[in-house]
Amino acid sequence: MSTSVAWTLALRYLQTRRRQFAAFITWVSLVGLALGVLVLTVVLSVMNGFDRELKTRILGTVPHLLISGPTLTDPGMQAVLDMPEVVDAYEFFLGAGMLTHGGSVNPVGIYGIDPADSEALPSIGRHMLQGSLGALSGSGREIVLGAPLASRFGLLPGDTIALVISEPAPGGLRPLIQPFVLAGTFEIGAELDYTLAVVDRSDLPGSDLGRLGKWGVRLELSDPLLAEAVARRLGEIQPDWTIESWTETYGELFQAVRLEKLMMFLILLMVVAVATFNIVSGQMMVVADKRPDIAILLTMGASTRTIRQAFLFQGVLISGVGILMGILLGVVLAHQITDIVDWMKDWFGFGLLDGSYLVEVPVLILPSDLWLIAGLSGVLCLVSAWLPAERAALTNPIEGLHG
Repeated sequence: MSTSVAWTLALRYLQTRRRQFAAFITWVSLVGLALGVLVLTVVLSVMNGFDRELKTRILGTVPHLLISGPTLTDPGMQAVLDMPEVVDAYEFFLGAGMLTHGGSVNPVGIYGIDPADSEALPSIGRHMLQGSLGALSGSGREIVLGAPLASRFGLLPGDTIALVISEPAPGGLRPLIQPFVLAGTFEIGAELDYTLAVVDRSDLPGSDLGRLGKWGVRLELSDPLLAEAVARRLGEIQPDWTIESWTETYGELFQAVRLEKLMMFLILLMVVAVATFNIVSGQMMVVADKRPDIAILLTMGASTRTIRQAFLFQGVLISGVGILMGILLGVVLAHQITDIVDWMKDWFGFGLLDGSYLVEVPVLILPSDLWLIAGLSGVLCLVSAWLPAERAALTNPIEGLHG
């Protein structure tokens, strides 16, 4: 019974105010909270989108795991292929070298594949602009480069470029120079567009690929994030194998992205916290405004619990509406963020994505993030609503009647 009375009082106090300024502060609190939650929702969704794009573009190209030394026919490899996390496996070469053409030199990473295994690099295969990975026939020493890298050298398909690889030799390193014909270009929209060359491994100079770089079996996993766990299990199965995962090369990059997302979340959560302080001030003014009413209710037998619940429910109601509005508007705005960025470019003459690899703002809305935003915002608002409610419950009826 006391709960229903408390709800009735909460709704009535929202509708009737002696002081219009108190009502104004309440609306400001609601709008401020909604804006804070909206910004938090949009920023997290965009950062999730960038994180997804980064993983898709890079982890679709680099080896998830590279086992140096063995081939697919070696003993023990069948046990690897039978692991549920392993989607496929390819013989693979990974090395470093330089490209030189017309007096220009550029360091590159070198992927050596079998042209029949062109699906070993799905991200590159999907983003070919000219030619295909299958064009690396092995008969004409063809090479596939990122379109920006080919443009830097001024190359067109059919042009020749020299690949330089260093081979260990007595007393130092010996450069091996091999001419290649540009067979195709790709653009995945990542740094690899400027630093990667793909060739047929049989066209690489030298008789021992193990002396030129890392030669072995490339494993494609169902989930690249399981790379370290799978590597540990493989190390237990075959202690003599040298196993490298993508985390050794790009782990710090993704860790930096996660840290940036966490810091941005905490900063924007502070914006929501500031908005909840307005709820405290607004509810305090409501309590001061309703002190005579509270005193009358107390003298009529209302319990302090009922008074506390009434103002607590009122604060929760305001907070709930603000959080719900913020999340709904945030989701809508996140879906329209690319159009908003294009509109800004038309009006102000610059684009937020200028100079980046992306043509539109990536967005990924995760329900777990929405629940987290709603939960943390709700807790902050509940704490903010509790303080004025407790003050209302402690109102002295005598002082309230004379106030």
